[in-house]
Amino acid sequence: MPNMSYCRFENTVNDMQDCLNAIEDNECNNLSEYEIKALQHFLELGRVIVDYEDNIEQILEQYEEQ
Repeated sequence: MPNMSYCRFENTVNDMQDCLNAIEDNECNNLSEYEIKALQHFLELGRVIVDYEDNIEQILEQYEEQ
């Protein structure tokens, strides 16, 4: 089920943190082919997020001004 727009970022950041915890705790020893592809995509998305850093900061600044 897709995330509802009102909790999209909250749900996603929790899932991302869970994935990072698994990497940090070395819980990636027996990944399936599907999970390996997902991990590759996870890394690619991380790079894209960094590319959008300025845009994200601008959005956050708009909310800080309120």
